[in-house]
Amino acid sequence: MRIGIISTVGDYSWAGSEEMWKLFAIEALRRGHSVAAMLQTPIAQSEELAEFRVLGGVVFAYKPLNRVTSRTVSHGWYSRFRRFKRWHPEVVCVSGPPATPYRDRDLYRFLRAHTGGRVFIIQGNAEWYVAGQAERDALRALYRSARRIICVSRDNAELLQRQLTSTLPITILPNPIRTRLERPLPWPGDSEQVQFATVGRYDVGSKCQDRVLQALGTSHWKERNWRLDLFGSGPDERYLQDVIRYFGLEDRVTLCGFERDFAKIWKDHHIHVLTSRAEGLALALVESMFCGRPAVITRTGGNHELLRDNQDGFVSAGEDPEIIRETLERAWINRQRWSEMGEAAFQRANEWIPNDLPVRLFETICDSEC
Repeated sequence: MRIGIISTVGDYSWAGSEEMWKLFAIEALRRGHSVAAMLQTPIAQSEELAEFRVLGGVVFAYKPLNRVTSRTVSHGWYSRFRRFKRWHPEVVCVSGPPATPYRDRDLYRFLRAHTGGRVFIIQGNAEWYVAGQAERDALRALYRSARRIICVSRDNAELLQRQLTSTLPITILPNPIRTRLERPLPWPGDSEQVQFATVGRYDVGSKCQDRVLQALGTSHWKERNWRLDLFGSGPDERYLQDVIRYFGLEDRVTLCGFERDFAKIWKDHHIHVLTSRAEGLALALVESMFCGRPAVITRTGGNHELLRDNQDGFVSAGEDPEIIRETLERAWINRQRWSEMGEAAFQRANEWIPNDLPVRLFETICDSEC
C-alpha cells in the first residue's frame, strides 16, 4: 500500500501536532508499506524525521502560499501537489486544522480529484476556525466523503460536527507521548520559590501567554516568591519580551526557547500554566502530567477532558486575565497539595494514553485496505 501524508502545519521546525501522523507513518513503514509525507519546508528539514527516513519514508517539501502563488493557485494554473500526485498515493491522510483543506485551493482540488481513501487528522479546533457558508458547504461534502476523521478530543469532534451541521465518520484518539514514563519524576527540591512553567509555541492568539503575564503583573503577585519560564518558539517571541517589560516582570519571567526533552523541564518546575484559546489535546499537557506535575489550564479542546479540576490541577473557566488570575489564586492557596495532585495527574495520563496507540492509528487510517 502506498500511503501519502500531508501536514498543513507550518512556521515551525517541529510541532506537537506532527507526532500523531509520524507515529502512524512509522508503524506503516515497519509493516512494509510505502509512505510519503508532504511537509512544509521547516518541518521537512527537521531532525525529528530521522527514524522516518531511515525506515524508507519519502519526504516532499513545500512552501505556504504567498500573494503570487495564491493568485495562480486560485486560477488553477499552479499546484504544489503535482510531485506528490505523481507518487500515486492510494490512501491520503491530511493532518492539520479543519478549514485548511478548503482554503488552500490546490490542496482542495487535489483531495477532490483523489479517487482513493481520504483520512483527516484534526489537530485542534475553535469557533472561528470554520467561517462562511461556502466554506461550511465545501468542508461538509469533503469530510462526509472521508473514510475516517480522527479528532484528538471529544470537544473538537462535537464542535466540528456542529460547525458543519453533519454527523461525520469520527474516531477520537489522543495525541501520543514521545517517551512514556513508567513513574512520575521526583518532586523538585524544597525550594521556597515556586517554579511555574509554560510549554507551548509563542503564539498568543492560541496560547494566551500575554494574558497570563497580565494576570501575574499585579502588585499582589509581585509580593510572592515565584518564577515563570516560557518554553517554546514562534512568531510572538518579541511581543512576549515586550509584554514582560511592560508589566515589569523582567526578574520573574524568562523566555527559555524550545526544549525537546520534557523531563529536563519538569525536573525543576512545580506546575504547568497552559492557558489556551484554541486547542486539540496539548501534547505538552500530556507530558507534564506524565512527569507528575499538576497544571493550570483553560476549558479548551481536550485539555479539560484529560485534566480534572481540583484533582490533577485547576481548570479556568476562560482566558480573560481576571479569570486566569482567580484560577492561579486558587492554585496558589492549594500549593501544599501540588505533589499529591501530580501523582494523580500521572495516573490519569497513564490511563488516558493507550499503550497500543500506534496499532489503533494504523487500523483506523488504513482500515481493511492495508
